[in-house]
Amino acid sequence: MTVIILAAGKGKRMKSAKAKVLVSLLGRPMISHIMSTVQRFSPENILLVVSPSGHEAIKDVLGEEGIRYVIQSEARGTADAVKLCEKYVQTRRSIVLCGDVPLIRPSTLSDMIALHQSRGAAATLLSTEIPDPSGYGRILRNGDASVRGIIEHKDASTSEREIREINSGTYVFESGLLFELLKRVEPSPATGEYYLTDVVAILVKEGHRVEALKIEDQTEVMGVNDFMALKKLEDIYRHRLLEKWSRAGAVVSHPQMLWADIDVELAPGTRIIGRAVLRGNTSVGPGASVGPYVSLEDTVVEGNNRIKGVRSRKSS
Repeated sequence: MTVIILAAGKGKRMKSAKAKVLVSLLGRPMISHIMSTVQRFSPENILLVVSPSGHEAIKDVLGEEGIRYVIQSEARGTADAVKLCEKYVQTRRSIVLCGDVPLIRPSTLSDMIALHQSRGAAATLLSTEIPDPSGYGRILRNGDASVRGIIEHKDASTSEREIREINSGTYVFESGLLFELLKRVEPSPATGEYYLTDVVAILVKEGHRVEALKIEDQTEVMGVNDFMALKKLEDIYRHRLLEKWSRAGAVVSHPQMLWADIDVELAPGTRIIGRAVLRGNTSVGPGASVGPYVSLEDTVVEGNNRIKGVRSRKSS
């Protein structure tokens, strides 16, 4: 399996000097969240499509081991970005993901791959339903639930605009077909860009099977275009962390008062009381109590200790 991650966006709407995928999400750059997810599958190749101006900074964060950086010199669309990867792809299947969609779960990708294999599909895309799908491409399905097309909002009929199932931009493709058909994608008359959705249209037209895995949790496919969207994703991710810690036996007395990065570890029996900030590789041992008014960064709290009214960095 080859993983292709589209990470050439400059994040102009975020007004950030750094590449969008390097913006921090709970203590880690967004792209690091996605890398952690895909590395669980031990893919033969990870190809990261980056811009000329942003690739060195991304490389500084991720390193080069197991990653090939593919430079998209001009922003010419998603199909162009994937097409640039052709000479590096030697696997039967390829997964394509967006670098600014960091909340997708490993189990969702596993389900996509399983559906793709079981149905003998040429392509499988990830979809979800949202209350207001205005501006999104709608998924059109056949009677057997396979995909018969993706219709853009501006081209949709009145009845088609009532469809709430949308395309997320995450795909599994049969690699050979994908790169064969990418050569036939034409630029959009409106923008001049080349879109990956056109490959889906060609596959359907030529009788290939296309599937869509529809997930209930729409937060998995939420992208980041500005800092308001980033704040929403942080809130969602923080809720996931609280659920994980709760299942493990940790107690957070006031969840709304806790700020914690993704790499924080709370052992069973830990109690977090009142206002607390836990950053970096902070870990709290079993039976320890932390808070209120505590700020810890890269700090180890041994089990059964009680800490309150403390600020600490890189200690144990």
